[in-house]
Amino acid sequence: MVLMTGLIDINHPSLKHRRQNIIVAHKHNDILMLIATIQFDLILLDLTVNCSVASVPDRLRHSRHPWQSEFITRIKDPLCINNKTPVIAIINPTEGVQKVEQCPMGFDDWLISLVPKERLNEIIDLWQTKASALAYIQIIQRKTKNNRHLTLTIFEKLFEELPLQIIAIKDALENKQYDLAQEITHKLNGSASFCGLTDIQQPASALESCLLNNNYASTQQLFITLQQNALNFTRHQESILATIGEMLIP
Repeated sequence: MVLMTGLIDINHPSLKHRRQNIIVAHKHNDILMLIATIQFDLILLDLTVNCSVASVPDRLRHSRHPWQSEFITRIKDPLCINNKTPVIAIINPTEGVQKVEQCPMGFDDWLISLVPKERLNEIIDLWQTKASALAYIQIIQRKTKNNRHLTLTIFEKLFEELPLQIIAIKDALENKQYDLAQEITHKLNGSASFCGLTDIQQPASALESCLLNNNYASTQQLFITLQQNALNFTRHQESILATIGEMLIP
């Protein structure tokens, strides 16, 4: 789910496939309510508009962007459900921002206003991928108690073994080698459970249970779900390893 503020036209053809996953808000209080109640994958704050200045508290109206500081403070509050959500600023060309280091304080990235809708799609895809990668990293870090080197080792092992296990389970099922399929699924289930990867562990556990109970009619659909969830995980390999690599730099 993506939150956008400002005058963004979500009816543009290039955004058609995203309409159900985009919430556009203009009023100050509406945005604060959404930030506090819905967990977003990405937030885009348009700094080029006044965001219904009439609803902005008097204490903030003297600021260059009278509502920017309050929104960022609310979002980054440790108690806010969106405190880990990437936040992108949409700025005027006259702002003079040319480098990442000059990004408005508190934001993760920035865009020049009137960004082409096609470019907006690219940005959403990029940051949603980053958000998913960070979510996986946080899951493993909790398991390793923030040991980054151990976290990296676990990810490397998962990325090496998981695709091979999926292929082996598929081959075993196709050849009706159900005992072998159950054995491999059991190992995969254990690894996913240990690492806290519930989206992989749940279909793996269900598949293992079906194989143990000779319920072979349900195995194909469960395997398809397991395969897709494993793919959703491994497609973030490059982003995950790059992010952890940056975290390990002194």
